[in-house]
Amino acid sequence: MLNSPPNLSYLKAAWAALAGISGANACQSYEAAGLSFRRVNHSTLVSRNAVQVSTMPIHYTRHELRQGFLGRIENEVRKAAGELQSVLFQDLEVPEGHSLVIELEECVRLLRRKGHRSLSIVIRPNEGAVVAAATHVEMRVFLDSPRACVFAHRAAPGGGALVDLLAAVPKKERLPRATSYVDLARRMVVTINGALVGSAVDAGAI
Repeated sequence: MLNSPPNLSYLKAAWAALAGISGANACQSYEAAGLSFRRVNHSTLVSRNAVQVSTMPIHYTRHELRQGFLGRIENEVRKAAGELQSVLFQDLEVPEGHSLVIELEECVRLLRRKGHRSLSIVIRPNEGAVVAAATHVEMRVFLDSPRACVFAHRAAPGGGALVDLLAAVPKKERLPRATSYVDLARRMVVTINGALVGSAVDAGAI
């Protein structure tokens, strides 16, 4: 169910299972990839390190197994995105004339096509909006565990080069890690709100 929390143990195991039979490991044996199989009635239960990562029919191809991993991963990703959204849309101080956008469908498209494992969440100026200083924020959230890279820039007065709003922020706040996607979102909110409010105060003092 999409209203339940994402299964972080599953995500870790499923991404590892997918990597074990994809890309440079596309020809690697299932055993070398750490996969084990158990037949139950007319299904095959696929596990990695004792975590069940897929349920397949008795006969299937390697491609179908990869697609099985990706389908379940997508479900967990949508749950994670829902947790992030519930915090970010409520608590982020989005500047006037800007919007917060969670690029979930683009993430899912790249997930399905390339096994892409990050979700971009951005604050950007509204199309056609006239703003005193354009702000650009990106939260690049990783989908194998609750961690992210955070970037925030604002156009200097009169245009020109962008000012890094997080230049003085400690690395652990620009590269946050957490025990859940809810907690990760809260950590990013504190970092970004602090940077945006601080830069607005500085700009007003000029």
